[in-house]
Amino acid sequence: MAEPAKIEFLTRNADDSGFQLRQVQSSAVHGLFRPRRLIPTAWEVRRQPRSFDGSRQFVLRNLAGDRYVLLNAREHFLWEHFDGDHSVSDIAKIFHFEFGAFDYSIITQLLAKLYAAGLLEDVGASGVQRSAARRSARRWARALVRLRRVLSRLSFRTRDADRYCAAIYKWGGFLLFNPLTLAACLAITAYAAIALFRLLPHAKQIALGLAGKPLLSAGAMIGAFLFVAVLHMLVHALACKAYGRKVRELGFFLLQGVLPTFYADVTDIFMASRRARIVVDLAGPLVEVVFGSFAFIAAYWSEPGVGQSLFFGAGILLWEGALLNLYPFNFLEMDGYNILADLLAMPTLRQHAMRLLPTLPRRLLRGPQLLKSEWIEAGYLVVCFVSVLAYVVLHLDAVGLGWLIHST
Repeated sequence: MAEPAKIEFLTRNADDSGFQLRQVQSSAVHGLFRPRRLIPTAWEVRRQPRSFDGSRQFVLRNLAGDRYVLLNAREHFLWEHFDGDHSVSDIAKIFHFEFGAFDYSIITQLLAKLYAAGLLEDVGASGVQRSAARRSARRWARALVRLRRVLSRLSFRTRDADRYCAAIYKWGGFLLFNPLTLAACLAITAYAAIALFRLLPHAKQIALGLAGKPLLSAGAMIGAFLFVAVLHMLVHALACKAYGRKVRELGFFLLQGVLPTFYADVTDIFMASRRARIVVDLAGPLVEVVFGSFAFIAAYWSEPGVGQSLFFGAGILLWEGALLNLYPFNFLEMDGYNILADLLAMPTLRQHAMRLLPTLPRRLLRGPQLLKSEWIEAGYLVVCFVSVLAYVVLHLDAVGLGWLIHST
């Protein structure tokens, strides 16, 4: 067995006669390390609602750096003992008495997260984050990092978003968030549903109008999508301001490396109530619903022709986009997924479900050994698979129907 790693110190003798080289095992140094969190005025922590399995999460925020860390109950327990008075060995003993077991990797990973968020003092003095990164480095991981760097060149963001959003909210944006506005949106949507129902018998003729002008149709659909996507992002940000929280940034990126997405970073809303988070998540998709409703109403009152076809197509695109955004079971962390995660009080539902997936068949064959939270994660995976499969099948049928209509 290889000898444990050692740290060498060059120390001066007491009589000042020279230097002496001393060696100490690195594990001993690690055990004596005393992590110290920033002063209390530099951070805040928000307790989240309990999930169905009784567990609780905490959101820790660095006020100066505006960085956020999600902690589970055990990590929060460790955080409370990072006071500079307890060494890692002391904390390990306390943790063991509290929870009955302890794994040093827990504290190592937590220290890496906290140092990355700037929540511990003497960030430069510790190599914990660098060593953890080296241990987790794999060839495929490095390839993914390189790919993300390439894709990141297709993104942009603005860091001064909060000032712009605060000004827009002050000069009229607040009007979007009151009961009368919500009632008007519901009335418009109801009227649009009636208009759509009356247009459905003529859907074949309307579709032919789009097929006859493919370039115009594609350009109009893309333009409508981009315009509403920007408004979707902005309304998310204004909803965040309605609760007095900060908008960290606005920008554009490729969701999952594929789907073009405008976004508003409203992470600060996690420091507010669950109701506030759900309202912020709902605000964006309502933009698609309202503008899609206007498109259906315009198509209903238009004469048959290209204009009616474009309005009808835009309505379908926007309503389907809102449905996909609000539907939580599509493997994507979109607004509907965020609402589901908030209602379940499981903010990392998708990540844990994906980690459970490789071992799920084997564990199910051995018998019902899953925890309550894992049953929820397994149910999420099953519904996602069924939903995606149904969506693909329905759209393949729609493509076949469209080809049949065009050929006839």
